[in-house]
Amino acid sequence: MKLRTKIALAMAGFMLFLLITSFGVAWLVSRQQIVDARYDVLRQALSLLEEDERNRQAVLSLHEDSVVLERQANGDWGIIGGEAEEGLRFPVDFGEPALIDDWFVIATSNGLGYAFQDAAVSETLRTLATIFLIIFLIAVAMTFIGSLWIVRQGLDPLRRLETTMERITESGTLETIDVGTSQDEVSTLATGFNQMIGRVEGSMEQQRRFVADVSHELKTPLTVIEGYAKLLRRWGQSDPAVRDEAIDHILTESRQMREDLIEPMLELSRFSSLEEIEAEAIELAELADQLTERFERSHGVRVPIEATGTWYGHRDSLQRLVVIFIDNSLKYATDTHVTMTPNRIEVRDHGTTLSDDARARLFDRFYRLDEARDRSGSGLGLAIAKEVADMNGWSIGSYANAPDGSIFFVAK
Repeated sequence: MKLRTKIALAMAGFMLFLLITSFGVAWLVSRQQIVDARYDVLRQALSLLEEDERNRQAVLSLHEDSVVLERQANGDWGIIGGEAEEGLRFPVDFGEPALIDDWFVIATSNGLGYAFQDAAVSETLRTLATIFLIIFLIAVAMTFIGSLWIVRQGLDPLRRLETTMERITESGTLETIDVGTSQDEVSTLATGFNQMIGRVEGSMEQQRRFVADVSHELKTPLTVIEGYAKLLRRWGQSDPAVRDEAIDHILTESRQMREDLIEPMLELSRFSSLEEIEAEAIELAELADQLTERFERSHGVRVPIEATGTWYGHRDSLQRLVVIFIDNSLKYATDTHVTMTPNRIEVRDHGTTLSDDARARLFDRFYRLDEARDRSGSGLGLAIAKEVADMNGWSIGSYANAPDGSIFFVAK
């Protein structure tokens, strides 16, 4: 059973309960009021008959179909006057009004009784019951039909969501649904579905781009390795110089592929998979000394670093980010200078003047400037820096350093 049918049946059932309760109470109250009005006539006749038996004619005037009763030998009551049919008997209690068929009757303790026939009461009650039944059936039917329509309109985004998901399952092509202008919970669900589809599309596009970029980046070193392997197989056995040259180039390409491509990709994946990071107080002067020693040992260059204060955050993230900035500056620029404060770190240099389009793409994966296409890097360093900054909630960017060069920064 579909959801809209279940909701419509539930609403119709609730309306059924309300109508039965309200119509039942209304019918009982109406019947009681109608009958009580006739019982008042009976009590008035009872009072007259008990006061004086000679009031028989007076009580007959209380209602046009009145009769006076007397006690029979068998204990029942029979008509002794009036225009009613002879032989009618009414088993009634003394002093208590009663309704028997269409007859309203009451008996006194002195052997007399009073009754009148009023078929209009039964007819009125039957008419009232018929009206209530018709209204009841119409109300239940309209409630069910109206509920189906309302629920169908309300669940329309959910129905479109179901249809869209079926099409996605069958075709494998992602698509969104039209939410419209409503702001209900179902529309919120549809909006969330559209956002999820957008993220999935973005992830798939990023994955396709990533695979294409990796394939492109691996193509060159693998081609070089393959070429020198063929050279080694053809002339390497007879010519030691060719053999040594081929082995050196194969080792160089393998090491460069590992250091510039595979390890950065693994590092990028590792940072992306981190769910929790531990923040701590980082003494920037101490970090500056470690970075100065590191680059002096690895690059043979003493990088000037001005550091004051304490940075609160993830130590490995901050260190890796600054290392990427400095390493990138040493590769492609000159006059590298670093400034570190508790809320902002900047790496300044002088070198290539970048266009706005080039600077906007600096943090994209595998992006390298045309001037840098010397295969000395993979183009993943700044992408890793961006991933690290986003993970820690830091802002990262770059802008021009007058008169030339760049300033890379990370800030809280």
